[in-house]
Amino acid sequence: MMTTPFQLRRRLPSATLEPLQLILALYEVRREKINIVQVGAWDGISFDPIHDYVAKGQSRAILIEPNPTSFARLQKTYAGVPNLTLLQVAVGLEDGDAYLYRSRKLGETDLDQGLTPGIASFYPQHLIRHGEKARDIERITVPCRSLSSLVAEFNLTKIDILQIDAEGFDAEVVRMALKIQARPDCIHFEHKHLSKPDRQPLFDSLKANGYLLGYDAWNILAVQPALLEKMTHG
Repeated sequence: MMTTPFQLRRRLPSATLEPLQLILALYEVRREKINIVQVGAWDGISFDPIHDYVAKGQSRAILIEPNPTSFARLQKTYAGVPNLTLLQVAVGLEDGDAYLYRSRKLGETDLDQGLTPGIASFYPQHLIRHGEKARDIERITVPCRSLSSLVAEFNLTKIDILQIDAEGFDAEVVRMALKIQARPDCIHFEHKHLSKPDRQPLFDSLKANGYLLGYDAWNILAVQPALLEKMTHG
């Protein structure tokens, strides 16, 4: 009896190389200065696919994290690293203030324990799905900026990599990215938390805007063909 592709895939080892790592490696080999925007930077280390590259300080990076507790750790992570801008804001649909939900159990030692600090979200249900009890969730008010507003403020005429880990808000950030003039060459975002209504329309929209899609267990990598062409032929 023949083994189906699905059965064969289930026998394959877990992926240990993320597609984004290949893109970053190519940039590094070419010694190319690029612009990176990260939405949802958390502490700058945990589950962060761009940390090693950003920590070298060779390219301009704007790292965005709204949770004050995580932002304090982010500042420590990248203290002294050049070419970085750290912003304690949320990325939302418009400028103003927004409610952010996080665990009320956070303390000085909690940053090194589990996922609790990294799952702050616009949606309390997101925390509950991660095992938080409703009584342990608090709501705080944070400053909020739209992606287009940030692009204008920092005069970003080009975004090479947009890294998104927005804890349930990823689809909205991707949709915002597709509307700005400085459309990213590469968008990397979590697909694990996409809702069913968002999933296929979002992929279709990326394809309609010319992106090629790759993925691993957690993330989608959307890349413009021109980027691959440039890296192949110089």
